[in-house]
Amino acid sequence: MSGGEHNARAWGHVVDFFDHERATSAQVYASEWFFLKDLLKDGISVLDVGCAQGGFAGVMAENLKDFRYTGIDISAEMIAKAKTRHPQAEFHHVGESDWSAIAGRQFDLVLVLGILHLHESWRDTIAQAWAHTAGTLLMDLREHEGPTIEDKAVSSFRMDFGGDEAGAAVRLPYVIVNAAEALAVVRRSCDGVSRLSHYGYYHPVSGAAETPVDKVMANVWCAQR
Repeated sequence: MSGGEHNARAWGHVVDFFDHERATSAQVYASEWFFLKDLLKDGISVLDVGCAQGGFAGVMAENLKDFRYTGIDISAEMIAKAKTRHPQAEFHHVGESDWSAIAGRQFDLVLVLGILHLHESWRDTIAQAWAHTAGTLLMDLREHEGPTIEDKAVSSFRMDFGGDEAGAAVRLPYVIVNAAEALAVVRRSCDGVSRLSHYGYYHPVSGAAETPVDKVMANVWCAQR
């Protein structure tokens, strides 16, 4: 099984978690809302990378009268539920690192929230997301002052936080990036960025993470053309 196939199956263990989470403005994290509240404008086009059940389509609907939302995700189960919950939106089930479903398209706002620290090709995801950004890219990383940790044998994430006991044996990498490297990667990936901001806070690592680090900076980056 390839890494992408493993990761897609892993997310299948937490589908039900998103039935009631990450679906309203009140459930948007403070670090995300810091930027998002000022980016929501009527008529906006939005791409949500790793959209799960399309919860941010609900967030948009709470705050906007007119918007176009497109969500992509590697989990077929997530996308099936998203299409049912948000029939007015556009959804695509994609393979990891497969952007063909939206080839040639750019969006006013691109969201990559909650996934970069949970897959191996996070650098490529940033670069690809930026390529589809016409205006603003909003993304989050887990950071600290120490060296970057990417080895799943050292830092991993159990996929049982949705209550699926079988998910306890399924692991994704729990990537913690050195803060200086995070800045370098974002600047290198977002070629031509005109404004780069970030906002975050130190927070204990998730209870589903097994990692040598106790706290991380949950940092949201806002890159604008």
